[in-house]
Amino acid sequence: MELMTSGRSDYRIVIGKDASPGTRYAAEELSKYLSAIGGAALPVVTDEEEPAEKEIVIGKADREGLPSASALKNDGYILRSAGKRLFLTGENERGNVYAVYGLLERHLGCRFFAWDAERVPRRDPLTVPALDEAVIPAFAYRSTSWHGVAAFPEFALKRGMSNARGTPVTPVLPHSLCHTLFNFVSPEEYFETHPEYFSMVDGKRVRDRTQLCLTNPDVLSITVGRLKETIRSHPECRYFSVSQMDWYNPCECPACRKIDEEEGSHMGTVLRFVNACADAVKDEFPDVLIETLAYQYTRRPPKITKPRDNVCICLCSIECCFTHPMRSCQVPVRPFKHLVDWDHPFQEDLRGWGKLTNNLFIWDYTTNFRFYLAPMINLHVLQDNIRFFLENGVSSIFEQGNGQARSGEFGELRAYLLTRLMWEPEGDVSRWTDEFLEGYYGAAGKALRRYIDLLSDHVTRHGVHAGIYESPMDVVPNTMLPALTALFDEAEEAVRNDPESLSHVKRSRLQLEFIKHQRRLPSSDDFQGEAEALIEKISLSGVERIQESASLEESFEEIRKGDLPDSWEVFWRPF
Repeated sequence: MELMTSGRSDYRIVIGKDASPGTRYAAEELSKYLSAIGGAALPVVTDEEEPAEKEIVIGKADREGLPSASALKNDGYILRSAGKRLFLTGENERGNVYAVYGLLERHLGCRFFAWDAERVPRRDPLTVPALDEAVIPAFAYRSTSWHGVAAFPEFALKRGMSNARGTPVTPVLPHSLCHTLFNFVSPEEYFETHPEYFSMVDGKRVRDRTQLCLTNPDVLSITVGRLKETIRSHPECRYFSVSQMDWYNPCECPACRKIDEEEGSHMGTVLRFVNACADAVKDEFPDVLIETLAYQYTRRPPKITKPRDNVCICLCSIECCFTHPMRSCQVPVRPFKHLVDWDHPFQEDLRGWGKLTNNLFIWDYTTNFRFYLAPMINLHVLQDNIRFFLENGVSSIFEQGNGQARSGEFGELRAYLLTRLMWEPEGDVSRWTDEFLEGYYGAAGKALRRYIDLLSDHVTRHGVHAGIYESPMDVVPNTMLPALTALFDEAEEAVRNDPESLSHVKRSRLQLEFIKHQRRLPSSDDFQGEAEALIEKISLSGVERIQESASLEESFEEIRKGDLPDSWEVFWRPF
């Protein structure tokens, strides 16, 4: 099918006369990119116009040959040619948008690498092969907090994410996903008058770092009332969280202890409470899901109670090793070595929850939250981990990354791979990686691929296990630094006449500069000069955060003093 030649085209884009704003956006995007590829801007009309022979039809429109979307799910889409018409039919308006980007990526050579890096080829003539394919993403809900995606909603749409706020396309939105119990019953409001609403620990009701007493009927009544108010105030949202606070101290009162002992898990009291909340709202809000965390002390599934159909279990992988495939690695990593029952591993809990519910949400972790600049050596396991989730019934996924700032490591690559894997878990990750490295880093891509492979091979061959609070001191040995330095030198030399690629290389090189700084002694003669040089490089790179729990200026002061914390206790909230 020849869409245009020599900058001219007889084609037009057709949408329904009642098309949603999101579908109209899809049509405008298609016209814009086809113009960039082939030189002709296609007009957008509605199906009130008389049918023409050459049309690209987006969404539901009154045109002969329109495919049925009834078999689609998860915002999937169909690309189908019929005669000289091309149909881009989504399950919904998100699917219509994804169909446009899918056509551009799968068949016209476009690549949406990062919010500031796209590849749009020129083609003359511009042709499309005969098409008849349905594309359905693996997960119903797909999201990542990586800054390069989350901070740029239009780019998040191009990457097929579900929750792109602020565009004409209707997103799937969580009102909240974690640590919400105090939104309903807070110690500030109630502890003085009703200490019985809060956790009993070692025989005393505690106010600091407390949870709720989930067997107290008043706590349930207050929570249900305020939950209903929240849902009514946010009709645009689908997920509403009723979940534990981000510390330990579950209630040990006789009533709570009895349930938890029956269930073999602290999730017993939590799930019974959440089920009661879900029962209370289901008639008024039949499409809403009440989400709760299976996190740390509630990770283990209960023996008796099952989640209601309108309850979503959000299982968190926070304790896992992230340098080895999650399906098989059970090595304890800090800070969890002495806090988790390693005789009951994450893998067992994942499989258990997958048998109990069809609404299993995974909260996965993909950066070093202690030092954003430290190499997170997990690119080689991302695909296997996502496959493992899918094999065990996970229907929705959130990949948490560095959402606070631009990446000074390989965050853009990691976000690109993750967002592709959420759609295609069986895709060719090696090819995707090479394409990204070439598209984002230009001629430096080959050297950086060797750098990535060298680190991946190191943690695999030498059994280096790392969590999300590791120091690079424990992961990358001094003996590797000369080879790693040589590869970044080679990368910079390859793009010395390519300013954009060079800037990307220099920003990603911050990970190596950070490792070297961590190994310098403050007493050395060149320490202050090297510290100021690192600070200047970070400042010029546009990176605005290098530690989760400290501002950039606070981090800079620690670099100057040579006391950048190397202890997880600084970053991990005490239990």
